[in-house]
Amino acid sequence: MLYSALGFTALSLSAQEYRYAGLYGDNPYEIAVRKYHEEGQPKLVLTEEKRYSEHTFHPDMGTEKWVLRDEKEDHQFTAQRVGDQIHIQGKFQGEPIDKTVAVDERLWFNKLDHGLSYFAASDQEELSFWVLKLVSDMDPIKLSAEKEGIEQLTMDGQTYQALKIKLTIDNFLLSKLWSAELWYRTSDGLFLRYEGANGGPGTPKTIIELEGEVD
Repeated sequence: MLYSALGFTALSLSAQEYRYAGLYGDNPYEIAVRKYHEEGQPKLVLTEEKRYSEHTFHPDMGTEKWVLRDEKEDHQFTAQRVGDQIHIQGKFQGEPIDKTVAVDERLWFNKLDHGLSYFAASDQEELSFWVLKLVSDMDPIKLSAEKEGIEQLTMDGQTYQALKIKLTIDNFLLSKLWSAELWYRTSDGLFLRYEGANGGPGTPKTIIELEGEVD
C-alpha cells in the first residue's frame, strides 16, 4: 500500500495544528495548518487571510480532492480526481469553471510543501507528480521532486535535522526555468521550509517557515 510508502502512517489519528510564517516578496503573511484523519483518510486544512484550502489524500492518487476558497483571487472551486481525470467545478478568477483534465497514473499534489511530506518520509529518492496550475486556467503540469540529502537547518534559533528536496518542472528543456527547495524534519517528515517562486518568471520569491506547533 502506498499509505506506508508515502508516509501516511506517520500522521497521527488526532488533529495536529501548526503555525507557519510566509513571505511573498516583501509581504509577510501567516498560515494556520491543521492535519487530521476523516473516515480513515488524511486531510490537510490551511487558513490564511481571505484564503482557505482543504486537501483530502488517497494512497493511489496523492490528492483526491482539493477545495479552494480565495477571496483575493476570486476562486471558489472544488477539484476532484477520479481515475486518471481531475474534474474542476466552481468559480475561477471570478468566472464559472467546469472542466475535466486528463492525467496519468502519477500522483497529484496541489499543496506541494505539506503534500510532499509523504514523499519525504518514504524511501523513494525521486518522484514525478501532477500539479494544476492556478496561473493558467488549471492546466496540469508534471513536476519532479528529488532528495538532495540531510543537512542542519536553523530557524528562529532552533536547529533541525532536515531532508532537502529540490523541485523542478519534469521536462528536460523546461527544468531550468523554475525550481524550488523544500526542507522536512527527518524524524517524521514534517514540512519545515520552502524557498522558491510560486509562479512564472518575474514572480517574487516566496519563503515559508515553520513557526511552531499549536498546543
